[in-house]
Amino acid sequence: MDDVTGILAIIGIFIAPMVAIVVVAYFFARSIRRRNELRAELYSKALEKGVELPPNLFAREAKPKSPQHAFNVGVICAGLGLGVALAFAIMGGVACRREFFYVAALGAIPTLIGAAYFAIYAVGKKQQHGQA
Repeated sequence: MDDVTGILAIIGIFIAPMVAIVVVAYFFARSIRRRNELRAELYSKALEKGVELPPNLFAREAKPKSPQHAFNVGVICAGLGLGVALAFAIMGGVACRREFFYVAALGAIPTLIGAAYFAIYAVGKKQQHGQA
């Protein structure tokens, strides 16, 4: 019985996420390939009819990111980091194991990334008010 449990654990922990990643990558690649096929079809039809397409027809416009975007990302990262830290701290308290508290310190990484985004937001807002 222990062998079956071990095999199921290996499948659940390692193989299932890999399969999910492969499936997502397959559909992502298929979508890109289909989009490129549609572009090629459009170009060939335009050439057949003698219609000239603008050179930037498929170019994506790079939108400048607002300071609000940095604030939103900062909130998400800070919340994620604090959530990770809190979750492991609670697990350490419930299980009475010190190791969980050491892992809880890893929550500082996304929390500090969030703090950096808050700084970017503050600088962006200051620059925005200086230009106005």
